[in-house]
Amino acid sequence: MADSNEMTINLVVLGRTQTGKSAAGNSLLGSLDFESHLSPSSVTTCCSLGHSCRISGITRRNGCELALRVRVLDTPSYPHSSLSKEQVKHTVRSGLAHHFREEGLHLALLVLRADLPLCPDENDQTIQFIQVRNK
Repeated sequence: MADSNEMTINLVVLGRTQTGKSAAGNSLLGSLDFESHLSPSSVTTCCSLGHSCRISGITRRNGCELALRVRVLDTPSYPHSSLSKEQVKHTVRSGLAHHFREEGLHLALLVLRADLPLCPDENDQTIQFIQVRNK
């Protein structure tokens, strides 16, 4: 169970190939936890978890000061240059189940490239890929 004087934000980073998911995760954590470089193909092939340090005095709950801890899960992209759609789905689901079982606020960040025009069909496919369906 999490410390009652600490808030944890669990953030999964999702998006297409070469959108800057790993770089965004590194920026959010203020670290170099994730491999990130310009490449003609997909760089991330498995989920990896990065942690921020414990940041005190960020927020308050019930009159008490809380510390904040951010956890970022970097994921492989879809479409991926060497993994099938099913392999990416399995990897992301397994990573979420393994790393984000803890309490805390769970968020998803969809990273899009700012230097390319939005293509509605492509973004719809990406959003459909990451939607969780309960059956």
